[in-house]
Amino acid sequence: MKYRKRKFFSGECMHIYQRTVSGFNIFYDREDFIVFFTIFSVISRLYDVCVLELCLMIDHIHVLLSAESLEQISSFVRHYSSQYALEYNHSLGRHGPLFHKSFGSAPKKGGKKIRSTIVYIGNNPVEKQLCGNAPEYRWDFLAYICNANPFSKAVPMNLCSNRLRKVMQEVRSSRRKNEYLTYAQLGRMFARLDNDEKDYLTDYIIRQYWPFDTKTLLSFYESCEDMFHAMKSTSGADHDIREMYHPEPDSVYRDMIRVVRNECQIVPVRRVTILPPAMKLEIAQQLRQKTSASMRQIEKFLCLRAMQPPDN
Repeated sequence: MKYRKRKFFSGECMHIYQRTVSGFNIFYDREDFIVFFTIFSVISRLYDVCVLELCLMIDHIHVLLSAESLEQISSFVRHYSSQYALEYNHSLGRHGPLFHKSFGSAPKKGGKKIRSTIVYIGNNPVEKQLCGNAPEYRWDFLAYICNANPFSKAVPMNLCSNRLRKVMQEVRSSRRKNEYLTYAQLGRMFARLDNDEKDYLTDYIIRQYWPFDTKTLLSFYESCEDMFHAMKSTSGADHDIREMYHPEPDSVYRDMIRVVRNECQIVPVRRVTILPPAMKLEIAQQLRQKTSASMRQIEKFLCLRAMQPPDN
């Protein structure tokens, strides 16, 4: 396949779009999102890129960043993609890449184009019916700009349980050493906590590992509220990125996760991707009966068969 030469403007914003190999899902459990996020955060500091926006969808990601060179961006994307694949594969005993080697990219020069892309990325979860408004989706990280605990109850440190204080200390230690959080670490941490504490710890981890240049992001708007209003008023656009689109809502994946976790007793849920084909087919039948998922979505969820990879 012949690839077009990437366009690049030094110091200007670049929209990065990555899709998974074969279009399969890779983000199932809370831990999947956190491991990726902390890896992304740690490696962004190594390459000194300016990250404005990150949105983690079920089977793809969007990043808006700026850097001094195309080589800097390419090395950054390769590094966090391969590092996450190593950690993800190690947790499951599998091999192989998770993201396509070639990623989509589009330079954004000028405030109007950058604002349109900011809105477009923020509204990805809205368009896929994962939330009503962009700040309601945890994994686009927008809610954290105006609220330190948008998805949990703020708890004074002196009222935190001993177990929560200990895992928070472990998070701070890893962050100071610029180390990402592994699946093994998170498994230990969350095993000790109740659901409210898990939500609090998740918010805490995101604040500790915060990789975004919020000041630069908000410089394209009058305020944080102005940016959210723009997202609510329009979907934005990016005609330079060839994103695959299917009309089915991604919200059904949450229903499938509940069935697999609660009824099939498969934890972590990402383990469904490595089950024998016969077991996947049995689960597929349950998902067809108990959710509104299409067969295409069930195949993506279970990694049931090789799907046609997207054009790059």
